[in-house]
Amino acid sequence: MSLLDHSSETQSGLKIVCEVCGSLSIKPIDPAETGDDVHVHCRRCNAVRGTIADLRALARQSTGDFEF
Repeated sequence: MSLLDHSSETQSGLKIVCEVCGSLSIKPIDPAETGDDVHVHCRRCNAVRGTIADLRALARQSTGDFEF
């Protein structure tokens, strides 16, 4: 099973895999200094992947689905 087989929409609003270019990386941000409504962008193509609130929701999940 690959990461593309996971439905990121069911886990949070954050798209784990960029729908535009397929990248896994996001641009560096400081969530502690950023509001929940700020967009998280793909590092490769700059597409919006979700919000800081989505990133925080994903971090609170403890299912271990995306441990490497």
